[in-house]
Amino acid sequence: MPSVDKLLSYKAKRDFTTTTEPADGGEESPSALSFVVQKHWASRLHYDFRLELDGTMKSWAVPKGPSYDPRDKRMAVHVEDHPISYSSFEGTIPAKQYGAGKVIIWDNGIWLPMGDPAQGYRNGNLKFELRGHKLKGKWALIRMKSKGEKQEPWLLIKEKDALAKPAATFSVVDELPHSVAGLKLSKSLVESKLESPVSGVKAVLPAKLSPQLAMLGAGPPSDAQDWIFEIKFDGYRLLTRVQGARIQLFTRNGNDWSAKLGALHAQLSKLMLPDGWYDGEIVVINDHGVPDFGALQNAFDKRSTQDITYYLFDLPYCNGYDLRNVPLNARRAQLKALLTKAKSYGAVRFSEAFHATAPSIVTSACRLGLEGVIAKRRNSGYRSARSPDWIKLKCSQRQEFVIGGWTEPKGSRTGLGALLLGVYSDGGKLVYA
Repeated sequence: MPSVDKLLSYKAKRDFTTTTEPADGGEESPSALSFVVQKHWASRLHYDFRLELDGTMKSWAVPKGPSYDPRDKRMAVHVEDHPISYSSFEGTIPAKQYGAGKVIIWDNGIWLPMGDPAQGYRNGNLKFELRGHKLKGKWALIRMKSKGEKQEPWLLIKEKDALAKPAATFSVVDELPHSVAGLKLSKSLVESKLESPVSGVKAVLPAKLSPQLAMLGAGPPSDAQDWIFEIKFDGYRLLTRVQGARIQLFTRNGNDWSAKLGALHAQLSKLMLPDGWYDGEIVVINDHGVPDFGALQNAFDKRSTQDITYYLFDLPYCNGYDLRNVPLNARRAQLKALLTKAKSYGAVRFSEAFHATAPSIVTSACRLGLEGVIAKRRNSGYRSARSPDWIKLKCSQRQEFVIGGWTEPKGSRTGLGALLLGVYSDGGKLVYA
């Protein structure tokens, strides 16, 4: 299916032989998501508030402009996506063109989503931190219930934090009216954003890490809105430790498989990921587009692992911070942003969540021939143990066993009599099966 041009509406409204606005283009920010607020003297003065997300600038027209007073719920009309290159546009849109009038870059900088930004945008509840020349601190964009308007009504609201100020004492649009074009953000401002993902705690990167494990569930949780749903990959769990140029690949039981996975190791090295622990699963995708456990085993038997794909789904540590007590949604958002900025592709991919009702997700997964689905509580932390915050919903009843030994053959049998098998309990103990 061909990809949808997110800028179709933007392009349809403009004649680029007349206006100097960019028709397309602009590179995604190399290390952080950008934002811009453009002061726009169109038929009425307003402020165009734009956030970089998924390759475009998501845009809202704010008639009165931002306010540092949390009691001021400023109307923000959702408008068409703009190209990233629009963030550097200043000038005058010619008469008789859409949005005719003068435009200046009133503020710009970087923004840090609080939670999964794509999910927040879809749900109409997008919360974030701004680090600009004029706008700083925590903010929210909240979609209102539509009353038949042609364009979605949202509200731009300053969250209550140490930077909030009453409108009676400070109006940012009145006191700071001019352009910031050409001004650079301070290095400390940019670096503090990148080095403080969400609300993690500064910590030394541990040498070892045991993964969080899922419990078997009888069905989807009743409070499905509080959970995310991912593919249950039919493969081997793999944790990656990155520290400078040294990259180590560990199995669920802590065995170092770096040498066994040379092609994957090389791919991870190219991504230049920050120091941290990255959690995921390796699989081999068959001709039908689904993970094939038998093919994965054969890849190791034949010592031919170049076709292995690594799906990453969690980020317990990142860039000097312990994120294990950070909500899952926020950890995943940080991981997805890192992989997006690293232009991750091929062997290393982000494990996307499904967006549908829980029963239909499980049914669809089984029809596609997948092993099942993993349900994870959105606001849960990361625990190196089997946890009810992760639930596996399986399509098949395959079980992995530990071969502990065998019995002597009896009667007419030769070689061995029977295998002695065990399974790990939810408490992590090996139990005879």
